[in-house]
Amino acid sequence: MCLYSMKNYIFAIIFISSLNLFSMEYDLDVITLPYDSLNIEDIVVSNFTILARSGNTIYKSTDDGTNWKIAFNSELKVNQLYSKDPHTILLVGEKGMVYRTMDYGETWLDESVEDKYDINMIAAKDYTNYLAIARNRWVYYKESLQSDWKTYDYYTNVHLSTLVNAEDKYYFGGGSNFRDYYYRNEHYFEFTMDVASFNGNTFKGFRIGYTWGDYDRVTKRNADSLRLYNLNDTLFASTVDYNDSYVTAGKGFEFNYEDYYDLFKIKNDVVIGLLNYSDSIYIFSRKGIVEIVTKSDLSRKGSNKESYDLKINFVNQINNPYSKVIYLSSNNSRIYKMSIYEPVSTIQVETNNLIKQYNNRLWVDNEVEIIGIYNYIGQKQNINRSSNNYLEFKQGIYYLSYKYRNNIYNHKIMVN
Repeated sequence: MCLYSMKNYIFAIIFISSLNLFSMEYDLDVITLPYDSLNIEDIVVSNFTILARSGNTIYKSTDDGTNWKIAFNSELKVNQLYSKDPHTILLVGEKGMVYRTMDYGETWLDESVEDKYDINMIAAKDYTNYLAIARNRWVYYKESLQSDWKTYDYYTNVHLSTLVNAEDKYYFGGGSNFRDYYYRNEHYFEFTMDVASFNGNTFKGFRIGYTWGDYDRVTKRNADSLRLYNLNDTLFASTVDYNDSYVTAGKGFEFNYEDYYDLFKIKNDVVIGLLNYSDSIYIFSRKGIVEIVTKSDLSRKGSNKESYDLKINFVNQINNPYSKVIYLSSNNSRIYKMSIYEPVSTIQVETNNLIKQYNNRLWVDNEVEIIGIYNYIGQKQNINRSSNNYLEFKQGIYYLSYKYRNNIYNHKIMVN
């Protein structure tokens, strides 16, 4: 049995640190469903269980993608498989369809809306409270398990394409408004993206982005790609403009003139998901690119730390069930499982004595506080220090999280 830990990486990381660059190590495994040519649009992951939606069918695996079965097959059009947590998994579609499962797709509870409009999307605050949207007009709100749906007529003349719960509110938006007007005898054209918030009692609309100028400049805008995200209960947004994607924190941004892009940009690609690790934002794109940017710089022409091409042709959605384990849904019946780890932290390189390797054991310095040890799917392991500060491991892959002098570090441990 052999334990590989930080010593394998010391020389490479010393060099990288001297250049003040960020380095990410990751594994990428492929899960292929035994069905032909599926475009997997939504995924839900918890423990070893995966639910994957392709069209109107939900596929289920209970062994991390080894074996599959059909868990739900609808005659009606399904628009979204949504999960807030393992207890809040919802399915919506045409003719008011809303289904809920609390046992990972074994049984489905019908909570459909009586109005038979097509439900485009749904989001939840928790397992008792959720909000659904139909077309560009009808908003349905359920505030408790026992309550009936409340119906609101929130008409907008734009296509609604995104919905998220963040900051104790529901935010939704989508397409663009376009108008032309005269000001001081000059003819102007204006493009805006409008977003609304709902706190359970009242709606409040606000403008999240706009530009104005000549007709050609304004009409080339594309806001149908607007996406809203919840990162640590903070609202983030991305949208496409001139085929490039822009990402921002906060509730407003502008498009104006040649230097108006005070936002982080990804060229010729579409953002499909964001993750927040420590002080960095991980931005996942449709083409399988991961861009890493410092959170504080994101809305100030954020400086890119690093970019990684995962060599995936197409990504629909990401799901982050555990700390740094991410599932990416793709086409061709594939799901990709990405495990991010940092084999060595700079503090280890500098001291070189915090953690030492002894075959299948690690010796840990007294000043190091072990926060958690997790297996490869994110389940916490009960591995305690012995009286002489040793940690003993069985065969497998582990992620060690620890604290040293008010800083938190992570690295991967492989025991063969």
